[in-house]
Amino acid sequence: MTIGSRGKSFIVLFMTDDGTSTKNIYITSENGVQMNMPTSEHLGTSLKSQIDRVVKIPSNEHIIVPPEITLSSFQKETKAILLETSDDVFVFTHADGRNTVGSTTQIPIHKLSTKYVVISTEPMNSQKSQIAVAAIEDNTTIAVTLKMRQNIGLTINRNIYRNNDVFNVTLNSLETYQIAHTTDLTGSVIESSKPIAAFSGNDCNKLENIGACDHLIEQLPPIDGVDTTYIVPPNSDNRDTKVLITAVKNTNLTYTIDSTPRTLFLNEYTSIGTIISSNQIFVVQSENPVLVTAFGLHSKSSELGDPSMTIVPGINQYLDYYKIVVPRGYDHNYISIMIKHAAKDSFRINGSIMNMYHVKFEGNVIVGNIKYNVRTIQVTDGELTASTVDGERFGLMFTGVTYYEAYGFSGNSMLL
Repeated sequence: MTIGSRGKSFIVLFMTDDGTSTKNIYITSENGVQMNMPTSEHLGTSLKSQIDRVVKIPSNEHIIVPPEITLSSFQKETKAILLETSDDVFVFTHADGRNTVGSTTQIPIHKLSTKYVVISTEPMNSQKSQIAVAAIEDNTTIAVTLKMRQNIGLTINRNIYRNNDVFNVTLNSLETYQIAHTTDLTGSVIESSKPIAAFSGNDCNKLENIGACDHLIEQLPPIDGVDTTYIVPPNSDNRDTKVLITAVKNTNLTYTIDSTPRTLFLNEYTSIGTIISSNQIFVVQSENPVLVTAFGLHSKSSELGDPSMTIVPGINQYLDYYKIVVPRGYDHNYISIMIKHAAKDSFRINGSIMNMYHVKFEGNVIVGNIKYNVRTIQVTDGELTASTVDGERFGLMFTGVTYYEAYGFSGNSMLL
C-alpha cells in the first residue's frame, strides 16, 4: 500500500542557492523498479539530453543533474523534472555546495494538492527568501497571497507587490516559477486551480547570528496533509534548534519544553518560533492542524553545522518502515527516532538491534497520556533501513554536519 511520502511519480526542482552546489537526487526502492525521468519537451535540447533517462534501480540510485537546471527568479521556465517509477520509491534531493547544502523529502504527485502555506526565514544581508512552484498539468492558474515580515515592495514584471497583495501566474505542465524577496515570506499562501508542487526556503541564510549561511529548502506539504501533534527532537553537536509552528487555520495549541507547557492562540497562517537546546525535546499539541518546521543552527562549540531546515513529521505521519540513503561527505550523520516507549526495544536499524554506543541523545516525553521515547543515533553513510519488529509506527528525521554545513530532511512529511 502506498503511504506517506512514498509513491510512483514525483516533481523535482532545484531553487536558487549560492551557485556552487551539485544537484543530487536519491531514490530508494524496496524490490527494484524501472524509472523514467523526463523533462519538458520545451527544455533546451542540450540540457534535456543530459537529464532525460530510463534507469533500472535494484535498490537505490544516486543521480546528479546539471547545475543549469537551477531555477531563476521571476521567469517562467521549464525546469521541473518528472520521476515515474514502476513501484513505490522514496525520493529526496540534496543540493550540496561549498560550505552550503539544502535537502528536502519529495512528496509524490498523488499527494499534491491546491493550497499551501509558505515557510522561510528573514534573510540576512543580500540573501533572499524564496517560493517556487511547478505545474503538473497545462493551464494551471496559481495565486500567491504574499505575506511579508517587512512591507518591502517586490517588483515583478514592472508591477510592485506589497504585503497581502496577490501575484497570479499561469503555468503549463513542467513549467516552474520562482519568487525571491529580501524579507521573510512565511505565511504567504499558494492556491492553484489544479494540483501543483510547491517549495520554499532561502537561497542561503544565517540564523540567530551564529555561524554562516546555508541553503534552506523544503517541498511543502499541502495544508490538508499536516498534523496536529508533533515531537521535535534536538540536534546534536551542541546545535540549538529553532522550532517554528505555523497555523493553517485559527487554533489553540500547547507546546511543552522540559515538562513546562505554554498555551496560546495562533491566527490562520501566523507563526510562533522558539529555540531548544541540544538536550531538550519539544512537543506541540494543537486543536487544529499546524505545520512544524525545525531549523538546526550552527554549533555553539565547534565549526560544525550551519542552518538546516526540516518539516517535522507529526505523530499521525509515522511509518513502520523506511529505506533511505544517508548522503556521503559529512563528519557526522544522525537519525532521530520518535517512538512509543513501550515499543522502543522493537526498533531495528538495518535489521539489527541498535549499538548503544552510537546513541548520542535519549529522552522521554508524555504526549496525551502516552509515553514516547526520543533517541538520536549516529549512523554511517549509505543505504539505511529502519523498522520495528512489531509493526509499531515511528517518526524518523535525518541530519548531517560538517565544516560550516548541515543538511536535514524527514522520513515522511505527509498524513498517511
